Amino acid sequence: MTVEERIDPVDLKILDILLKDSRTNLNQIAKECNLSSSAILFRIKKLKEDGTIVSFGLQVKKGALGYPYEATVGVMAETSKNQSAAEEIRKNPNVIVCTKSIGKFNMCCLVIAKNMEDFDRATQRIKNVPGVKGIAINIILEQFIKNGEVTDQENDVNQEADRLDTAIIKELMADSRTPFIKIGKKLGISHETVKKKFETLKSKGIILCCSAIIDYSKLGYQGTVFIFISLTKGTEKTSTIEELRKFPSLYRINSVMGTFDIIAFANFKGLRDFTKLIDDIQQIHSIGQIDFCLANYTYFSFIPIPLTPIKCDTIELS
Repeated sequence: MTVEERIDPVDLKILDILLKDSRTNLNQIAKECNLSSSAILFRIKKLKEDGTIVSFGLQVKKGALGYPYEATVGVMAETSKNQSAAEEIRKNPNVIVCTKSIGKFNMCCLVIAKNMEDFDRATQRIKNVPGVKGIAINIILEQFIKNGEVTDQENDVNQEADRLDTAIIKELMADSRTPFIKIGKKLGISHETVKKKFETLKSKGIILCCSAIIDYSKLGYQGTVFIFISLTKGTEKTSTIEELRKFPSLYRINSVMGTFDIIAFANFKGLRDFTKLIDDIQQIHSIGQIDFCLANYTYFSFIPIPLTPIKCDTIELS
């Protein structure tokens, strides 16, 4: 019996609750599932042990940790040098993701930077990697995360968390279900202070949401599609993004500046699901052209932890 076959409707409900808010307490989950809290705890442990729940993460505002510039970089490389190019790109400290893809680009990267000079240096370094024929840069302006919200980065790009806020954020990044009392003891402050700081960070939009990171391959998904969207002349991004937000399979949508206007991400179960999604998106009148890449990873954390590569299930190309 596969992991997918072992997951029942109750497990799916638990996953949905934890995706929306991973800090939901056991009693509340138990009430919604009509089970005891001990039964819920057992199920969560089982979902973690079989790899369905990868971890409990935190979605934070871009720039909150001192890296306000973020961009996706599509890489076109010589097929024979794809592996060596990827290995070299991953040595770049500003690159927190570099994954193989099929379609518009050989590889898709996520790059973060402290300032524009840092960003230019990082992207130029990618461009100069032997075997790289060209790159397409898209600077992220705003983002919609499925369990978070649209956040406009242009007016407050330099807004950062202070030192104590950052310490709390990093503890929650490691495990967003960590009790405040445990964080307080580690940082030498009261749990009331931790809770107050946490609520303030949420109200300011620095913490977008606490959410479980799910390996969707355990739920029957085969990979992730990067959807690159160019709009027709004279149309607005805002209304298009609102239309895209109606698609439940799109877990992240970025308004970008560069080669494209919008980039969206979705998990897919198979070719039929993928083609239907693309066909449905093309029905939006403001969309002019769609390009895409397919990657076979099925979970991904977009939390920018400086100088630490983000883990996904196909971080290596081999």
